[in-house]
Amino acid sequence: MSAGDVCTLLQVKESTLRKYALLLQDAGYHFATNDKGQRAYYNRDVITLKKLLEIKSSPNMTLEQSVNAVMTWIKQSGVSLPATEIQRHNESYNDDIKELREIINQQNILLQKLIEKMDQQQKYIDERLEQRDRTLIESLRESQEVKQQLLQIAAAHEEEKKKGFIARLFGR
Repeated sequence: MSAGDVCTLLQVKESTLRKYALLLQDAGYHFATNDKGQRAYYNRDVITLKKLLEIKSSPNMTLEQSVNAVMTWIKQSGVSLPATEIQRHNESYNDDIKELREIINQQNILLQKLIEKMDQQQKYIDERLEQRDRTLIESLRESQEVKQQLLQIAAAHEEEKKKGFIARLFGR
């Protein structure tokens, strides 16, 4: 287990866990470490730390006395964990895993719904933009046609002005 997992199980801060682990190591307890020197915690380590917390919570016990008492307890008992306690921890982990899986499934369903909603919104936006573009192009065409008709009328009017007075008089 990681330090964070152990802290969660024991309900202590990481700094407290480090302090207790160092005290136990100084007293002769061995924690497994990786190549970087980081501690790896096993069930026996968690049990030992839990025992330290129990003994430490007794009145008139200093931390050093609690560590010595735990080391004595380890030597006497060999820290063998009863099968029922192992099974209880495993069941607790299994329940937590089931709960997390349910949460993940619910989140996946919610995400899928959100994706569908976003797809619908994008489709709506695309359709509205296409409709707006068509309307705009149609308006531009109409505007150009009106301008062209106005230009033709203006040209005809200008041509009439250019005709001489007599041609206008006789309608030629």
